[in-house]
Amino acid sequence: MKKRLLSMILVMVMLFSSGISCFAVLANEASDAPKGNMIKYIKAEERYDYGNSAYIIRDKETNQIIPLSIGPLDGYSYAYLPANSDFTVEKKEKYTAPFNDLGEKYKYDFYIHEISSREVLVGYEDGSFKPDKALTRAEMATIFARMFSVPKTRSASCFEDVPESHWAKEYIMALVDKGVFMKDTNFNPDSVITREQLIAMTFRMLSDMGKIEPQEAEMDFSKYKDLDKVSDYAKVAYKALTKDNYHLLVELVDHEFMDTADDELFWYPQQAVTRVECCDFLYQFIRTFFINHAPAILLETAPQIEIPVLDGSTSTYAITQNIYRAYYRNYDNHPDFPKAHSKTVASYKRLIDGEVEMIFVPDAGEEVLKYAEEKNVKLKFIPIADEALIFFTGTKNKVDNITTEQLHDIYVNNGIINWKELGGDDGTLAAYCRNEDSGSHAQMEQFILDGKGINEDISRERTSIMMSSILTEVDDYNRKNEGNYAMGYSLFYYYLVNSYVLGPLDLKFLSIDGIAPTEETISNGTYPYTTSYYAVIRDGENHPKVDAFADLMQGEFGQLIAAQSGLGVKRVY
Repeated sequence: MKKRLLSMILVMVMLFSSGISCFAVLANEASDAPKGNMIKYIKAEERYDYGNSAYIIRDKETNQIIPLSIGPLDGYSYAYLPANSDFTVEKKEKYTAPFNDLGEKYKYDFYIHEISSREVLVGYEDGSFKPDKALTRAEMATIFARMFSVPKTRSASCFEDVPESHWAKEYIMALVDKGVFMKDTNFNPDSVITREQLIAMTFRMLSDMGKIEPQEAEMDFSKYKDLDKVSDYAKVAYKALTKDNYHLLVELVDHEFMDTADDELFWYPQQAVTRVECCDFLYQFIRTFFINHAPAILLETAPQIEIPVLDGSTSTYAITQNIYRAYYRNYDNHPDFPKAHSKTVASYKRLIDGEVEMIFVPDAGEEVLKYAEEKNVKLKFIPIADEALIFFTGTKNKVDNITTEQLHDIYVNNGIINWKELGGDDGTLAAYCRNEDSGSHAQMEQFILDGKGINEDISRERTSIMMSSILTEVDDYNRKNEGNYAMGYSLFYYYLVNSYVLGPLDLKFLSIDGIAPTEETISNGTYPYTTSYYAVIRDGENHPKVDAFADLMQGEFGQLIAAQSGLGVKRVY
């Protein structure tokens, strides 16, 4: 099993790691709106920036540096610039003219070189950089205006302590107009900028750009030991930036080498931001910004068949991911890429209702077939991958085999509640089940339940809502109840992938009528509960795009996608 999973990873690495050569003409663009700024891109001479050079991007017409840019990232250079602008790229070797006060500590700090090369945070007239000097609020205003190419404004100052003659007044008021700074009596231009103020500024700037939303859901910040020190006004910024994977200034306290269990993280939100810390923050910000927002780019190797509107079960989400990955660079930023799959029944209903054009699912359950009949919709099932319903229990359980009749008695009648009835030791048999709108429950209906439902005592006490949780819940029961064993069910390939991700689980498969579930027995159909994953479409409707894509999924392309997705390849004979 481990060999197969490792081979899958290697296949994916090989497929998506091919280099791209030479700068090219502007390839494409993705606009936020008909007017305003957008992200544009060109092919790059290298695949990634490994910290050896600084790539300076300039407006093609004005030759002005565009600080909010990056190159190369996954084979492309990107710039955030006005819609009517193009850009050029120049490669600048690092460390050719270091500042005179960096010493050994900062001599080769590429954060400093990267940000200073963009002329965002510049040095002093005496050739120094003063990396450990704290920044003031006025200085940070100028840095932000440069970073985001915000033009100076002649708006009158709204602060009593920022006179019209103040050197940073035009930058400060430009950011007030953007909502980055709030109007108040005083601005305190000479006070140090704190970490939480920098985080709040960043959130407000991204909000003005339309590139971030407040995070409403609760988040687990338990690993950060000073959340209570963050001011209320800044907490929304910390939550939103964390959700979008932005690098926040954080300190790690490592209590024991090679043991991370006791590590502690601190934001120190009231601490002043130094110049070198600002360089670090902005460098990381730029990379994350383009990872989050770089537009999807159609690959030259993509099939010449349009992707239909997709959905499916939780267990098949990797199929959709790998389809888009095969078509697009930055595929997850494509506007049509679904950020998640619906559950099995929900995706079937969306297909039947015409909300999506194709779904990837296990067999339909009775509820789905009834709904399709009510809506007078005929479904077409196209097998694209092998799958199987499997049952598992603890490795120390002496029972290795079970029959369909016994499974029916367990799950329908709750008729077997002790493992000794199955030839094992005297101990409780605790059966776990899945919710009725899951794909594995549909397989239970097909193979085990024979028109009946899961016993109420089992469904009331031991229903696992998520496919991965039934693995951990069965394992957890076995660990806490020595001599007693739980059992559960899932889908074979989903089980393999999740058990690999979750880490060591003390579980084993049960054979069915003497036949164990393996890739071989599933592929040749000898395992009794062998089934398929299907691409399902509405039958009898003239949709050439959908039909063409269905044909694609039945050929070599579909086999490759199945293999990449951790599923059994459906053999083509």
